[in-house]
Amino acid sequence: MLKLRPLFFALVLAIGLLAALGQPAAAQEVSPEVRVDTTLTEPTEEAVEAIAGEDAEASEAVPIYLVIPFVLLLLMIATGPLFYAHHWHHHYPKYAVGLGLLVAAYYYFTMPHGGEAVLHGLTEYISFIALLASLYIASGGILIETSVAGTPRTNTILLLIGAIIANVIGTTGASMLLIRPFMRLNRGRIKAYHIIFFIFSVSNVGGALTPIGDPPLFL
Repeated sequence: MLKLRPLFFALVLAIGLLAALGQPAAAQEVSPEVRVDTTLTEPTEEAVEAIAGEDAEASEAVPIYLVIPFVLLLLMIATGPLFYAHHWHHHYPKYAVGLGLLVAAYYYFTMPHGGEAVLHGLTEYISFIALLASLYIASGGILIETSVAGTPRTNTILLLIGAIIANVIGTTGASMLLIRPFMRLNRGRIKAYHIIFFIFSVSNVGGALTPIGDPPLFL
């Protein structure tokens, strides 16, 4: 996995460079049907309607089968650890990067203003990773020690606290902060359903009250 990280970052940078190179050409394209009068402070209704029509045509031009790589990746994430764990753990970065590059290449080479779309997606991805990394690092460096026994009541209280603070420090931050204390509370009797309830309560539902709680909603 460590050997694949330089390749992954190199591929991400390559996509960004391709998108940046494609920007000037896309920016210089002017539709012959739309003429913008620079002397006006506001666009005319005709110009607004023309731009909206172009956006609608561009969105309709995206074929429905383009979701296949995403669906395929979700299926592999769900089935890989169960049915072909050894192969999946060693090669999942290749599948993820390969399917992502496939979609990015389609946008870049076939869609109008594809370079801008790829660059926009890359910018959002970098912002998302930066936010997750900050929450991960800050919360991962905090150690909570407790001597309370892991009873159903104690587990429920901890999950409730995690679901509440997830709306303040984010689902990732709350998960990193409380997953180790939660596992220590149930040391010796931890089951799969303990982790599942933690993921549902703290890592997902907990960030639903405010946009700041869940990093995707925050972005």
